[in-house]
Amino acid sequence: MIINDKISFQLPWVVQLKKNAIPILLDAAPLPVRYLVFRDILEDTSSPDFEALQKNLRKHQPRRKKLAAQNSQGLWPIAGSVKGLDGRQIQTMQFLAQVEALHELSELLLTEKSEKAMLGMREVVRYLAEKDLRLRLHPITQAIYLAIHFKLEGSPIIKQLIRDILSEQNADGGWSSLPDDKQSCIWSSLFFLWTMGHSEKFPGNRVLQKGLGYLRENLLMADRSLLLPGLQTWDTLITGSSGLSAITGGSLRYLETLQLYADDRKDRKAEKLLDWLMDIQLKNGLWPSIVGRDRQGDHNVTLRVLKVMKHFQGRRLQEALDYDQYN
Repeated sequence: MIINDKISFQLPWVVQLKKNAIPILLDAAPLPVRYLVFRDILEDTSSPDFEALQKNLRKHQPRRKKLAAQNSQGLWPIAGSVKGLDGRQIQTMQFLAQVEALHELSELLLTEKSEKAMLGMREVVRYLAEKDLRLRLHPITQAIYLAIHFKLEGSPIIKQLIRDILSEQNADGGWSSLPDDKQSCIWSSLFFLWTMGHSEKFPGNRVLQKGLGYLRENLLMADRSLLLPGLQTWDTLITGSSGLSAITGGSLRYLETLQLYADDRKDRKAEKLLDWLMDIQLKNGLWPSIVGRDRQGDHNVTLRVLKVMKHFQGRRLQEALDYDQYN
């Protein structure tokens, strides 16, 4: 790890930070985070250290435990009792259990090469084929993200579902959490746009571009949908795989979304957010899960911040070099 620590200190954008968090992550972060530091931050996919991490991912205990909980049909157990529920309600709960389990496994870097993952996704796609979906937008979006992650975006069912959601865009550029809601929900919209930023089938889509404009207009404003009310949600940088945690991420997720769309236009709000992110780095070098409340820091949040900083700070530095060169 020492060689890569030295390399990280030579990265120009790292010098701009209060403290280099890369050695901290390599020393103490969970295995998937350390793997992604090598792959996405250091761009090292050939060193013995990287190869050792890659090999160990297959034996990573949290991943093996989650896979072991899947039954022979590809289903994960439903949390809680289903007593008194009808068949449709049980089917919906099973869908949510599938999505949450597969989302957790995607964060543990399971890929489409896993037979168990594809068996589980078969049940997700089967549910999505139903026309009378009675869910909020974010679990459906979560399923779309998983389809993209597990290379199933080309499925006719997934493509049609995406087209249906695109057609439901509100006049202001956002999406409602529920079809009957009159107002757009910024968190549902942000999660959908973040998800579609991973897509290879809908690049440059005009509807998505209009959605980005909606995000800019409503950045740092309290959400009127009441799904995640108040301004604190913008300071909640941590994300999860279950329930409403899937749509959190706040200001950090907004910057991640801009990065996914390679939206390099000058954006004063985004520039201020970057400066704010740099300022809130904790003394231990990590970034907090919730700004102002978490004093220990979170490894996953820190990795995500570093990815954003690498992109935007790197762009800033390149712009400065270009300016000096031609002036």
